[in-house]
Formats: sequence, C-alpha cells, structure tokens
Amino acid sequence: MKQQLPTCLVLLFTICFQLAPVNITAQQSLNSANRAAAGNFDRSRYSIKYKKFVLDNGLTLLVHEDKSVPIVGVNMWYHVGSRNEKRGKTGFAHLFEHFFFNGSENYPHGFREAMDDLGANNRNGTTNTDRTNFFEDVPVSALERTLYLEADRMGFLANYISKEMLERERGVVQNEKRQGENQPYGRVFSEISGKIYPFSHPYSWSTIGSMEDLNAASLDDIKEWYRTYYGPNNAVISLAGDITPERALELVTKYFGGIAPGPPLPRTEKWIPALERNIRDEMEDRVPQARIYRIYHAPAWKDAELQNLSLFADALAGSKSSRLDRRLVYEKELATSVGAGINDSELGSTLNITVTVKPGVNPADAEREMDAVVNELLEKGPTVEELQRAQNRNLADFLRGIERLGGFGGRSDVLAESMTYGDSPDFYLNRLEAMATAKPADVKATADKWLRANHYTMLVKPFAKLVAGKTNVDRKILPPLGAPPEIKFPEVQRAKLKNGLNVMLLERHSAPIVGIALAVDAGYASDTAAKAGASTLALDLMDEGTKTRSAFQISDELDALGARLNTGSSLDMSFVRLQATSANLRPSLGIMADVVLNPAFPADQFAIQKQRRLAQIGQEKA
Repeated sequence: MKQQLPTCLVLLFTICFQLAPVNITAQQSLNSANRAAAGNFDRSRYSIKYKKFVLDNGLTLLVHEDKSVPIVGVNMWYHVGSRNEKRGKTGFAHLFEHFFFNGSENYPHGFREAMDDLGANNRNGTTNTDRTNFFEDVPVSALERTLYLEADRMGFLANYISKEMLERERGVVQNEKRQGENQPYGRVFSEISGKIYPFSHPYSWSTIGSMEDLNAASLDDIKEWYRTYYGPNNAVISLAGDITPERALELVTKYFGGIAPGPPLPRTEKWIPALERNIRDEMEDRVPQARIYRIYHAPAWKDAELQNLSLFADALAGSKSSRLDRRLVYEKELATSVGAGINDSELGSTLNITVTVKPGVNPADAEREMDAVVNELLEKGPTVEELQRAQNRNLADFLRGIERLGGFGGRSDVLAESMTYGDSPDFYLNRLEAMATAKPADVKATADKWLRANHYTMLVKPFAKLVAGKTNVDRKILPPLGAPPEIKFPEVQRAKLKNGLNVMLLERHSAPIVGIALAVDAGYASDTAAKAGASTLALDLMDEGTKTRSAFQISDELDALGARLNTGSSLDMSFVRLQATSANLRPSLGIMADVVLNPAFPADQFAIQKQRRLAQIGQEKA
C-alpha cells in the first residue's frame, strides 16, 4: 500500500532587511564578495554603531542602541582568565566565576534567582584562558536593577564570601571537572596543552584547573584574586538594545562609579612558543572510534595573519566540498567526520585538525591521507572559488550572530570582545576585513610560514592614576522596577498557494537574513518497527543530490550564496530549513525547491549516510 504524501504543509519565513538593501540581486551580492576579495571591503555593511565612555575609576562602557524590542543585552567582560594564574594555584579564574552567582554584600540572595524574577533570558557566565564574562538579556524595565546587581558583585563581594561558600563551589567545580573528563575524548586537550606549551606558559594548564590546586585553594587566596582582578579598570560593560547612550551612562555611573579601582596589572602581549620537533602522543579513552588530533601553533588574536590561517582551515574542513571532508569522508571513506579550525587566544592561537576514523580503518591510513590533503593545499594554496566560498560563509555567519543583542556572537559580545582584546570596540571590523580581502596567495604564504613548522599529533584510541567617584547611593535600598513595557509581536501573514501549500510570513527587521522552514505533517512515528529510522535517513539524503545537482554542487552553490540548508525529522514532523541572506533569497530558494521536489537519493550517498548513521549510534552507546 502506497503512503500518500501529506497535504498539510507549512512554509515559514523569518525576514530581516534592515542591514542590507532588499533590491540587491544574488549576482550583485556575489560581485560584492568578489570585490571584497579584490581589496574593497564595505565596513559599513557589518558595522555595529556604538558610543564609548570611560568612567573616572577606569570602567569602560559601550552602548549600542536598538529599539526594535524592549530588551537590553548586558555583557560584562573582566580581562582575567586562567592565564593570570600560577602553577600550584590553577583553576582560580573559573572557580571565582561561580562565586558571582551566590549574591553579594548588599543583595545576599542568589543571582540566578534574581534574574529569574526579572524575566532575564540568554544568561550565563563563562571563563577561558583570557577573560571571564557574564551576560544576560533583560527587559528594559529591569535594566536598572540588573546594573545594580552587576555593580554590587563587582564591588561588594569580598565580605560576603565565606568558607562554607568556598567548600560548596569547590565541590561544584570539581564535579564539573569530573563530568567533563568523563565525556568521550574529554581528557584530550588537558593532555595537549601540557605538551605544546612550555611548563611556565599560562596556557599549559586547563582553565578548570587541577584537583590538587582546587583542594588547596584558601579563602584568603580567593579574596586576593577578587581584589586584584575584578576592579572596574579591568572590566568592560557592553549594553545593546532599547537604551540610549545618555541613559546608559547615567545608570552605569550611578551604580559603578563609586567602586574603587583595582591595582595596575602587568599584561604579556604575546607568547607563541615554537616546538623543537614534531611530537606524537597516544592515549586510550572510552570511545567507539579512534580520533586523530593535529595541532599547529598560530598567530595571536590581534594578528591579521590569523585570518589567513582561518581561511586555510575553512578550505580543509567545514563543508561537503572542503578538501578533508571530500577526500576522507566521501571519496576514500576513511573517516566519519573531520574538522579544522582556529582556537584563537590573546597570547597565541592554534590551528587544530581532527579526523574521527571510520570503524575498521587503520588510523595510520587516515592520517596518511590527511597529511596528503594538507600538503597539497600547502603546495598550491586554495583556489579562488574555495576562498570566496569560505569568505561568503564567514561573513554570513557573522551577520547571523549579530541578529542577537546578547549572548555569544551577539552585538554586545562582539563589542566587548573587541574592546577587551583589541583595545577598540570596532576591532572586529579589522579582523573581518583581513578575512574578506585575503587573496589565495596571502593564504598560501601565511600557511607556508606557520604550517611547515613542527607540529603536535595525538591519536586517541578506543578504551583550559585612578580614583573612585563620589556617590550618594544607598545600597541598602533596592531600586524599583520600571513600568512593564508594551510588547508587540510580528503579525502572522497567511496565504495558500493553488497547490494547497499553506504559507505563513513573519517579518523582523534587524538583520538581512531570511529563515525558511518547510514543515511536513509526518515524522519518525510513521516508521514501521521493521524499518525504524527510514524517515530520518530519507531526510538526511534529500540534500545529497537532485536530478540536476550532485551533493557537492549543492554544497558549493549554497556556500557561494552564503546560505545554509538542513533537513531533519521529529516525532511527528519533518522539516527542510533554509537560511539565506536577503540579497540571495531567490537563488537560495531555488536550490531548496530543487532539493524538495527533485531528490535523487543516489546509491553511493545512501551507503555513506547509512554507515555514518551506524557510527553515530555507536557513539551514542559509548
């Protein structure tokens, strides 16, 4: 009995037009990308407008105004990370991050609970080698109280920290460390860091620290860390959303201006070690597949050459047509997945390559093929087409990120990162321009300089004059909340095509990105017991080739347009989703229509997808 195609289909659009003209054609957009590669980069297209203020106590305030929604993204960056620790006292930066969520002297209640009461969203705190940040998106009516709370934990936390709090948070962090190390491949980078950096280098230990150092941490150690690194002169606060620069300065001065600055801090600008020889390591872990890690030292975060190496990594992996993906996963079938990318850090970065070896394949064969691909790219450099696809993909990814006000990659985050690491809120534009205007010869020359040096390989086998201003704030008085804002959601516009397709349109004007979802009223609940997984496998194969396009052609065309296409199933629904720039909507939608209407389900791709799904099941069982 034939199963009929469901007739209830919904097409959902999310359209963002503000940052780019809607009348730009796909060809014009590609010509723009080609001009960027030729040395003409339009910085205004990617610029985030801001105002910068520096308080008398050294605190830097960045404000980006956007009144499209009554929300403000609050992003607090402290220029302190595990690089500021010493051997014997590692893990302090991450441990102290946890103290920030326990309340303060004038608000002795949990910060998480306070944010719950205010309706905050998209919130967290994170620590890496170079910085600690705290962020939350809050209703504009709750902004003043949020700033009061952030200021209180910046300036009034020391006397609230207790021995009981230290014991509790020490246990939480140690449990977090155990959970991380018990994940598949969870101990790898702790091993790598200790081998690729000298013993005295601050990147040679993990951000979470060692169990011994965490056990030895005293209350005096923690309070000294706070006094040293959490002063306003070592911080950037970035606000993005429904707030004027004048009001932001007024509130930040009110609550932060009276906090005393911390001491002057020494800061190493760059420290990139050179390996004396190639290093090989092996370790065993409870994993179902062998994995190869290849690490090269790379330039520091501010160095323009880092963008050339990032493009080299993009040519290696990240797309079906990337060289490692195509050779190792699709043609040779030596791996189930590959990866290549930059771990960018302030003192120095690394270029990391990973190859997850297909079960039954000798890892030496996979590594030999990996080396062949890397050497071919080193010898000839990327093609113009490869480079343009990577540049378009990266620029589109940046635009997707700045759709958001806060969180990782949001506007407040981009400004704070640029100020903290680059000494200028718009330093990100320098990085984008270096990436977008790079030529194949530039990428090849940089790769020759950095990737012909000694490297590290790990094989994992199965088994991180200032003064305080005057203030008359009574910190025992909790600021009142403002009036609740009016919220207006986008109107849902509906239509039906002649073939019965239901269309829903929601407009949002914040970035030139279009999101499209084709939803089919059937999911893996429709599979029979004898053919469980058939629906998911069918959806996986839809973008692996059509009657007129191969999987590689689909991938290349999407990359050239800066678009993304993915498929998937849930219990009761199946989806084909497209993300495209507004300028390239029509050709991107044409590719989506071809995938939906003309899937070829090629036999070779079926075999590859089936094997990858079996490998994924093996990973889930591990």
